Amino acid sequence: MEETVLRKIDQLWPGTNYCKCEQCRLDIATYALNRLPAQYVQSMKGKVLYRFESNSMQRDIEVTVAVGQGIEIVGKSPHKNAKAGLDESAAANAAGGTTETGAATETGVAGNAV
Repeated sequence: MEETVLRKIDQLWPGTNYCKCEQCRLDIATYALNRLPAQYVQSMKGKVLYRFESNSMQRDIEVTVAVGQGIEIVGKSPHKNAKAGLDESAAANAAGGTTETGAATETGVAGNAV
């Protein structure tokens, strides 16, 4: 499924005026993949395989819609996740506390070096 989504991104994305960096490409893929049903099965030999969908036209439509939505969402707010992560860490470091996830910053509690 990952390869299918990446191919669809490469097909649809060039026709837009959005950022074309690799981070945005991966954000679009992540958005789309999180909205598509998993299609993996275990083979008799213990390998995990992508299950071929008999109705490939329906699957292509679903992928196209999910990728299109991802392009719009990421395109309107490129690098949102990267900026949010940096902003959160910078604010926590300035306060000498922890990040929103509870991870300790380098300065530790009450500004003491860790």
